[in-house]
Amino acid sequence: MGEPNAVGAVVSEEQTMRQYWTAKDEDMRSSIQHAQVSANNFQVSTSVITILRGSVVLYGRTGECPDAHLRRFHELIDGIKIYGVPQDAIQLHYLPFTLEGLSKLWLDNRPPGSITTPTWPTNS
Repeated sequence: MGEPNAVGAVVSEEQTMRQYWTAKDEDMRSSIQHAQVSANNFQVSTSVITILRGSVVLYGRTGECPDAHLRRFHELIDGIKIYGVPQDAIQLHYLPFTLEGLSKLWLDNRPPGSITTPTWPTNS
């Protein structure tokens, strides 16, 4: 049996290096299931990302509180209203930009499409 590659897929010794480092489409999908947004006025703003990264980042360090992180995140992001775009869709698009370190690793290791709401899973 082979070793897991960077995205966790087990690779046999017979596979070439190209095959080893080429992830399958399903391995590259985000753990966040983004809602279909029909509004054509929705863009992720670099200004909002800068504000979020400067004020509400969760690193996954000992002593950090994920619930407090979400409360601060919601306080900031709830001020953004875009006509025709559900608030959950806005929150889910910006949430990954507030995670670093172990918390980002946690997000990256969730199954593709498993996060459907901007709240923490209760059984993680």
